[in-house]
Amino acid sequence: MKDIRFLKNRLIAHRGVYNSNSIENTLSAFLKCVDKNYIIELDIHILKDGNIVIYHDYNLFRLCGVNKIIETLSYEQLSKIKIKNKYTIPTLSQVMHIVNGQVPLLIEIKDVDNNSNFEEKLVKLLDNYNGEFAIHSMNPFVIDWLYKNRKNYIVGLIVFNDLNFKLVKKYTKKIDFISIYKKQIPFKFDKMKIAWTIKNKKEYIKYKDLCDNLICENIKDYDIL
Repeated sequence: MKDIRFLKNRLIAHRGVYNSNSIENTLSAFLKCVDKNYIIELDIHILKDGNIVIYHDYNLFRLCGVNKIIETLSYEQLSKIKIKNKYTIPTLSQVMHIVNGQVPLLIEIKDVDNNSNFEEKLVKLLDNYNGEFAIHSMNPFVIDWLYKNRKNYIVGLIVFNDLNFKLVKKYTKKIDFISIYKKQIPFKFDKMKIAWTIKNKKEYIKYKDLCDNLICENIKDYDIL
């Protein structure tokens, strides 16, 4: 039987802990999570050479000022592009190495091709990882693939619109939790519910008793821990 209690015994830091002096989804942001004992929520893409990297957007423009789709690049090409002219976009392997099981990982798969290459590369990494982790995605293909090939993994469906709501009932047997957009709370579901993205103390107070856990930004500003 899966033990998913670790997903609710500490707050989840959305893309790590970052502020004006640091950047989301960077090694620096993740090391701060380790220091504070937060679960790390992060986003992954697969590059054209099969490397898996951590970055939220599909396009690099917002943080890097480069109008390129991240998945069209190799890691050699991507390593020459810096976030805010300072930070290198990390690989998942690098993050797994520095975290080393000290805090859990909540990994969002940004899969757009549905060809299973992404999932196959990912599980080769995670099968050998000693730390606690869970995977969630808004893509039902990801849920289906993991249910078929890695039933032992802890998997959630990201719910944010009418289409996703219709999928919840269909996929209830295949998932262990849902990650649900905060404005859709309360939402009836018999398994674990995690709300996203909580941005301040007021929202924390509003949602903390309506879900099993919260994916949060600006945690240091809550003055609650």
